[in-house]
Amino acid sequence: MNNSAENEYAVEVNRLTVAYDSKPVLSNVDLELPRGMLTAVMGPNGAGKTTLIKAMLGLIPTVNGKISFSEINGKKPCIGYVPQSESADWDFPVSVLDVVTMGCYGRLGWIKRPKREDREFAMECLKKTGMEEYANRQISRLSGGQQQRTFIARALAQRADIYLMDEPFKGVDNATERSIIDLLKELRSEGKTVVAVHHDLSTVSDYFDWVTLINIKVVASGEVRNVFTDENLTRTYRAANVGNYI
Repeated sequence: MNNSAENEYAVEVNRLTVAYDSKPVLSNVDLELPRGMLTAVMGPNGAGKTTLIKAMLGLIPTVNGKISFSEINGKKPCIGYVPQSESADWDFPVSVLDVVTMGCYGRLGWIKRPKREDREFAMECLKKTGMEEYANRQISRLSGGQQQRTFIARALAQRADIYLMDEPFKGVDNATERSIIDLLKELRSEGKTVVAVHHDLSTVSDYFDWVTLINIKVVASGEVRNVFTDENLTRTYRAANVGNYI
């Protein structure tokens, strides 16, 4: 597999299989996800979308397969991760700014304490997600949408090359969703790669460049204008009326 700096793909997945209790959740998945684009991963509940993201990150064991992230200027890329908000322990006694500053630890290492400039950069990330006024609030006092924006700010603090996001728009209102997608498009303009689990069929063409349709196996993957079709959606969701959403 080509991992050179010239590789047009940010992530390559070969023959990936993941199973829980011997039941396949992902089966023989092959994927090439492009560099510098916004990619949506879509499919019905239980299709393996979150599992795919976690497998890419090495957070869960796999039965088979290989996942490669292409090097950038001869170095391994930095990967930022935005999990679903319900996966965190929101009773942990830290502030919003503390959580976002944790995004700097990948550069600092866990032994070094963050410096003033690290906390200032964390505040910049909070401003980008509209969360600066909540910097000193305990995370247990955040709404679901505020939690999600805090996670996104933490990922920004990582200064990542590739962002893997599990439903970044979940639990946010329409205005916040628009501000998040504007932020993701800004990351794209900086050459960053974003791969996001997404569920809203009506916004795909507006938000994303590339879409991967998955239901345990990959149904189709490619540019939105080529792949996001009634035929492929019907094959993915096994529903006759999916065309009403697009």
